[in-house]
Amino acid sequence: MQGFGDVSGHFRSLIIGECDVVVVGVVFGDLIQANRCAKQTVRNVQDVEEAKWSDLTETQKRRFIDCLTEHDDTYLGYAKFTRKQLRSLKDQYLLYQDVSFPPDWDLALTGYAYGELLFERGARDENRVDFVFDHVASQSDSADIATHIEEFVPGCNPKYKSSHSSLGIQTADCFAGAVAEDHKKGTDWLSTFDADRIMTCTETALAQFQNDLDRYDR
Repeated sequence: MQGFGDVSGHFRSLIIGECDVVVVGVVFGDLIQANRCAKQTVRNVQDVEEAKWSDLTETQKRRFIDCLTEHDDTYLGYAKFTRKQLRSLKDQYLLYQDVSFPPDWDLALTGYAYGELLFERGARDENRVDFVFDHVASQSDSADIATHIEEFVPGCNPKYKSSHSSLGIQTADCFAGAVAEDHKKGTDWLSTFDADRIMTCTETALAQFQNDLDRYDR
């Protein structure tokens, strides 16, 4: 099974109030299934090189959701983080001081969220997942995220690449964007999917993150 991941929003912007929510999204399925919806969403659209939820028209968003709904042999997962959740953590003031565990706290939490989603999908067991996520600012930062994914799923050997070169990551971007839009604007994209196709989990990633804060050497 393939898995593709991307993030909607930025944790650093979230903590200072510049965005409302961060959603870490993952799409599970085979490569052809995961690629198809991103490809169909921007077909015949000039000057659009990849599917990004924030750039889509309402018609394109509906096309994407309808495609993903029809392909019921793909599975979806997300972790949703709000500013209230981060501010409820013990010693959350450290986040404003740009604490590093290492790595930087936002990279750690991203890795934990991906790792929890893979763990809940059974990636440690018989359901081996070849997982790739959208790279971040630098290769070293992306490698740090991969290291923290493996704390949840040892030996899963996650990869990272540019979303521009992966339709599967573009699909994950659009799914995460849809979840974020439901939170921010009160849309209801998620209701179009059968509940048993969607996995949501956040608490274990936050618990691991709290452990890091507790252990941080002040």
